[in-house]
Amino acid sequence: MKRQMITLMTALVLSAAAAQLMPAAETATETEKETTTTTTTTVITETVKTKEKTKKPEWKPFKVCVLDFTTIDEKGIKRFLDGKNEPILVLPQNTLNDADHRTMNAIMQGYVRMIDARDNTRTNEANRDAQVDDNYFTRAKALDLYNTVVKGVPRPTVIGADYLSAYLGSHSDVFGCMDISQVAAAMDKLQKQPDFPRDFMLRLAKETGATHLIYGTVSDLHTKTNSFSGYGIQTRSTTFQLDVIVKMVDLVAQHTVYSNVYTGSYREQRPVSTEQFDNDIFQSLMKSALEQAAEDFYDVCREGRKNKVTVTPMPFMVTITPSGESLKASDAAIYADGVRVASGGEAFPLPEGAYKIEVKADGYKPHTINLDVKSDLTVTTTLEKN
Repeated sequence: MKRQMITLMTALVLSAAAAQLMPAAETATETEKETTTTTTTTVITETVKTKEKTKKPEWKPFKVCVLDFTTIDEKGIKRFLDGKNEPILVLPQNTLNDADHRTMNAIMQGYVRMIDARDNTRTNEANRDAQVDDNYFTRAKALDLYNTVVKGVPRPTVIGADYLSAYLGSHSDVFGCMDISQVAAAMDKLQKQPDFPRDFMLRLAKETGATHLIYGTVSDLHTKTNSFSGYGIQTRSTTFQLDVIVKMVDLVAQHTVYSNVYTGSYREQRPVSTEQFDNDIFQSLMKSALEQAAEDFYDVCREGRKNKVTVTPMPFMVTITPSGESLKASDAAIYADGVRVASGGEAFPLPEGAYKIEVKADGYKPHTINLDVKSDLTVTTTLEKN
C-alpha cells in the first residue's frame, strides 16, 4: 500500500512538473518562428558637372607689316612742349622727308584712318544688325575719308617703323616682317577696285599674305628739369619722356586686336652753362619705347600662358543668290547664325564651321539653309511669296 502511495505521489509530481514545462516548450516553439528583416539602403547619386574645354586653334607664327609712324598732329610736326611749356625741337633727321615715303605714306595713312574709324564705330552685339546696315550705307563716306587723307596734306612720318621691325625681327620664332613696299603696292591696287573699301583689310590679307598690320603714333614728348646749385657746383638734370601708341590690326578679323602706350625715358645731366642739344635724344627715346613695345608684343603673341593674340584662320567666301517671283537678289538679306552678313548675291567671309543661314526679303517667306563651310561656296535658292 505504501508502495502504491509513493508511486501515485511520484506520478503526480512528474505530472505537475510536465505541466510547468509545457508553457516553456510552447514559448520556445513560438520564438523559433522565422523573422524577416528588411534593410533600406539610400543611394546618393552625385552629379558632377564637367566644363567642356574649347579646343584652341593651332598656334601659328605671325606675318606682320609695320607701317610708318605718325605724330598726333595731322598737319605737321609743330612742336612738343617741355616742363615750362616751351617748344622742344624735333630735328629733321628724326623724320622722313617727302622724297622718302610721300606717295607710300599717303596710301597707308588712308588705310590707317579707315581702320581707326571702323574701330571707333564698332558696337555691342545688341546693335550688330544696325551696325552692319550702317556700314552698308556709309561706304561712300569711308571712301571719301580715304581720298581725303591720300589727296590732302600728308601726315608726317616719324622714324620708328624700321626700329620696331628690327626689334620684332629678333623674335623670328613669332614674327615674320614683310617689306613695306609690297603692302603699299597692294593697298594702291585694292583702292582702285570698284567696290573699295568693302572688306579692305581682309582683301589686303589675301593679296599680301600678311596676318597683321602694326602702326604707331607719337602722342607726346615732354621734359622735367631739376637744377642744383651749391658747394661751388651748378648742375641741371633733365628727364625726357616720349609716349608712343602702338596698335596691332588683325587683317582677317578686320579690327584692332591689341594696343598699348609705351614710354621711352632719357635722363641727361650737365652743367647749366652748357647749351648743347644732343641730336640723338629723340632716337634714344624712340628706341627705348619700341624695345618695350617689341618685348610686350612678343609676350602676348607667342605660344604659352601669356598668349592673348593669335592668327585668325583665313575664312572662305560664301555667296547666297536667292531668286523668286519679281525678286531682285540684292533685295534679300542674308543672316548667318542670326547676324546679318550680306545682301543676296554678295560674297561674304565665313570661317570654317557649321552655320544656320537665313534668307529674308520683304513679301517673301524666310528660307533657312544649313551650311557646313569647308571651302568657298556658291548657293542658289528660291523664295516663296507670302
